[in-house]
Amino acid sequence: MSYEPSPNQSLGPLSIGNVVNVGLRIYRDHFKLYYRLAFIGYLWLLVPIYGWAKFCAMFGLISRLAFREIIERPETVNEARRHVNARMWSFLRAGILVSLITFGVAILVSLIIWVAIMVIIVLLSILIGVLASISGNSSTILDSLDTLPENSVAMLIIGFLVLSIFMIAFFFGFIWFISRLFIYEITLAIENSIGARAAIGRSWKLTQGFILRIQGIVVVGFLISLPISIAVQIATFIIQTILSLLFPQESAIFIWLYLVLVFGLSFASGALLVPFWQAIKSVIYYDICSRKEGIDLQLWGS
Repeated sequence: MSYEPSPNQSLGPLSIGNVVNVGLRIYRDHFKLYYRLAFIGYLWLLVPIYGWAKFCAMFGLISRLAFREIIERPETVNEARRHVNARMWSFLRAGILVSLITFGVAILVSLIIWVAIMVIIVLLSILIGVLASISGNSSTILDSLDTLPENSVAMLIIGFLVLSIFMIAFFFGFIWFISRLFIYEITLAIENSIGARAAIGRSWKLTQGFILRIQGIVVVGFLISLPISIAVQIATFIIQTILSLLFPQESAIFIWLYLVLVFGLSFASGALLVPFWQAIKSVIYYDICSRKEGIDLQLWGS
């Protein structure tokens, strides 16, 4: 089956819509297979360590199958699994490394924002006190809050706007960072002679200069998958409501039934969304590699 743009043709830049459309077509055409693989992968989460590695490898398995469809060199599940299983522990290590890096960056960004807020508050307080003293309306900073001159009120507004812009800039900076690691599992699943750290570095290198495109694709993909997320939240609320009518919320049977039903719902919905995103990531990888590095992706079929 051919997925536009065909790899047999000269590949031009793909629009955000084209990337999502190709990913959706692959997802739709192989829905049953990908859903089964993803659901089995989620079940592996119940097995500590080894099962977690199998779960991480599931992302790579679906990504590899989708990518091979894109380059028109499809593999069977067993063929793809042999390649992915050989790197199963690398997928787990890469997942742990990315989680730790992301957590560290999130903590660092939060600390920077907190320090910035404190600095701005102190500077504004000092400025307000100085302006209040100049105006002669009060002798202390706290008292000056009731008798601020008009320019002090303006400074408060300006300070709030500057702080808001500062926080928004850091938010998008964090999103930029996440986008640089967006396709690490794709490189690990597809490329030869690459390990966990090398896959992360490869993702960082490939995504340079393509961040806005990736973020646009993520926004479109999020909007497409949003109804599923909303349905899961509604279903979770309905489950909790029905169970609370049947059993006391503090009872063991309520807790166990709630956990079983919610986990089952989460696994089922996750198995719906994971193949969708892995297919889109595979298209992103295909597009970036072919355009940025000028690689003849037919070589991946060998």
